Amino acid sequence: MPADRVISPQGGATQPPTASRSAAAARENGGGAVVPPGITAEIPAWRLRAATIDDTEALLALASCPPVFRYLFDGAAPDRQTIAGVLTQSIATASDTGLGMWLLECAAAPPCGCVQLRPDLAARSAELIYLLHPRCWGQGLATRMAWTAITQAFLVSGIDLVVAGTDLPNIASLAVLRRLGMRFRRNVRYPLGVGVEYALHRDDPAPRPCPGSIAFVG
Repeated sequence: MPADRVISPQGGATQPPTASRSAAAARENGGGAVVPPGITAEIPAWRLRAATIDDTEALLALASCPPVFRYLFDGAAPDRQTIAGVLTQSIATASDTGLGMWLLECAAAPPCGCVQLRPDLAARSAELIYLLHPRCWGQGLATRMAWTAITQAFLVSGIDLVVAGTDLPNIASLAVLRRLGMRFRRNVRYPLGVGVEYALHRDDPAPRPCPGSIAFVG
């Protein structure tokens, strides 16, 4: 997948295959929680750290998991140049707006996921994107990461709307968006087929139950 197909901003109903399908790689269904290597079976102290260009290899490893790139990168594993481009863009965006990409970490283990906000200041909106290692599915981490990012987005006075999309067959991703209190906005078409976009306005009520947040560090 060319880099511009991953880092391009949100478009219309016939969007290019960007990573806008925020919940695509963060399904939370399946069996019991399985912690990744390097993390104990006790409840871990998760944290979100601002991404740097030094995270290229770690993010590439996450994005190269087949269950992750199946929807998020339209069925093809991204290359290193693509991931470096995503990180470079997110770092620049964070410098300008305070909204960028954060990696999910615990103790000394490698990053297990990430969440990103792509602001569109002209539209007063931000696009929510995230991915999570399959070994961390089923723990509610995708919802918590996404909710933490949403609350961060609304701290920016120029952002009134957070949007996220998913392919229709990814019903678990739809469930995540609904747990966030997001509501249907429009139908879209992705390279793998029909998708939907959901949105949450800053004046919308918080979801019930409200997801827990994850602490930011760094």
